[in-house]
Amino acid sequence: MNKKREFYIVDKKILSTSIQKVIEVNELIQRENISKYEAIKRIGISRSTYYKYKDYIKPFFEENTDSVFNLYLSLTDHPGVLSMVLDLIAKYDTNILTVIQNIPIDNIAHATLSIQTKKESMKNIEKMLEGIRGVNGVKDIRIIGNS
Repeated sequence: MNKKREFYIVDKKILSTSIQKVIEVNELIQRENISKYEAIKRIGISRSTYYKYKDYIKPFFEENTDSVFNLYLSLTDHPGVLSMVLDLIAKYDTNILTVIQNIPIDNIAHATLSIQTKKESMKNIEKMLEGIRGVNGVKDIRIIGNS
């Protein structure tokens, strides 16, 4: 009987030290193009710990590649709110692939956006999300997936 794998988006800060060190090893391997053994030695974890977790950790955004991710927004039902969000996203050198907006219920409209970012603009994603949170009329924003 195979157990279905489940995935979660969590903040790195709540992960155990071992998991954080595995992440550091992977980042070091990517950044400096060194061997796994050398990276494990530098970070200071055991090889068994690294190999136990390495296949289960993947960054949500990989800085050296283009990424596509989905945002789920709750917006007040006022003219121009979605337009302001779209304008802000465009300022961060991202490509909006799809926009799905539902009919407002109780003065709240829900929208799902698929966004493609260039590898050069990945470092600005957090700034963009903070900017969207600051738009008058945005009640909630969630990243609901990536590809």
